[in-house]
Amino acid sequence: MRSMLRSLLHRVFRILLITMLAVTSGAAQQHKMSVAARKKEKVERSYKKAYAKARKRTIKHRREIQTDVTKERMDAADRRASTNNNQNDPTLIERYFKRKRPRKR
Repeated sequence: MRSMLRSLLHRVFRILLITMLAVTSGAAQQHKMSVAARKKEKVERSYKKAYAKARKRTIKHRREIQTDVTKERMDAADRRASTNNNQNDPTLIERYFKRKRPRKR
């Protein structure tokens, strides 16, 4: 009777041990996956930041190599473009009071 009880306890203990190991290894895998995802996002952010910095330098350089007359023409073209782009935009007050969703009936 004792040996039967002892073997039963050993089996239960083994099953519990195996399930605990399986659960902890699953949690560890999830943690590794989240760490890898965060690392990937960080790398992507650094690439975007480097691209934006390089783009800004390029635009600045393009302007610097122009003559003064050309710079004035570029400024005038930028002003015309901004007025044309903002022509149909609502004003600040209109944007503030604009309804975001329709009324309930």
